[in-house]
Amino acid sequence: MLLAVLAFFLTAAVLVAWAIVHLLVAGDFPQPEGNNIFPSPLENLAATLVMLGVLTPAVLLVARIVQRRPAWSVASVVNRLRLRWLLLCCVPALGYLALSYGLGIAVDAIFPNADSSPQDSGSWVGFASFIGPALLILLLVPFQSAAEEFVFRGWLVQAIGAYGPQNADNVFKRILRSPWPALVISSALFVSAHGYTGWAMADIFLFAMTVGWLSIRTGGLESGIALHAMNNIVAFLLPAATGQLDGWADQGAGPWTLFVTDIPCLAFYAFAVLWLAKRKQIARVS
Repeated sequence: MLLAVLAFFLTAAVLVAWAIVHLLVAGDFPQPEGNNIFPSPLENLAATLVMLGVLTPAVLLVARIVQRRPAWSVASVVNRLRLRWLLLCCVPALGYLALSYGLGIAVDAIFPNADSSPQDSGSWVGFASFIGPALLILLLVPFQSAAEEFVFRGWLVQAIGAYGPQNADNVFKRILRSPWPALVISSALFVSAHGYTGWAMADIFLFAMTVGWLSIRTGGLESGIALHAMNNIVAFLLPAATGQLDGWADQGAGPWTLFVTDIPCLAFYAFAVLWLAKRKQIARVS
């Protein structure tokens, strides 16, 4: 309950402060419509990323005050975010993106009519128009991605698992000692927090289950943050580069090929992260 209250007031505070600064710097803006609060798509994206990013301190505060444990125990079993390990996980994350791109081209060539929705690829906006949005995306997306990992793969998984202690004395608690109920519940809530439908829902559920499982197997959120951030950076940079940033909030259905293509890509990432974790002797338990 405290986390929900903090999340509401922190995001509201960011929005109000942002609106005040906008009024002082740029003057009035039109009546908000849908997800568009400000007239610029880039400004709407930046405000949303900041509002999501402030969820991290909310999670840390709740862990410390309510659960009476070290705040950063949400991040990993060593009570901190292991930055070197996080950066190392970015290497297989790049491999995931490259493999996803290559398989996407191959599958589209084999099944050209799988995606029935027409897509406008746009055109290069030029370096001068791209550099500003690119820097903003590179700066803010990691914090947004980390915040979502702290909420769904960190705090939520741990909160559910806390009901299955070692001295479990009934069937319900014995079930919750396994990580799978927490992973399924947190992944389903992660999907519900987005606007995807159809095969895209299945794909994001698979993503959530994979990074959640890796978080448990590696004793921390670093591998999930790395893949989440790298994926989102590319997802925002591409429309920024092609003049389609006004559709950054669009989430809908996807073809079945999206889900099928992502299976080997996520499998590659999981295998690579576990191999690296074993070689680097990454701590799995406290």
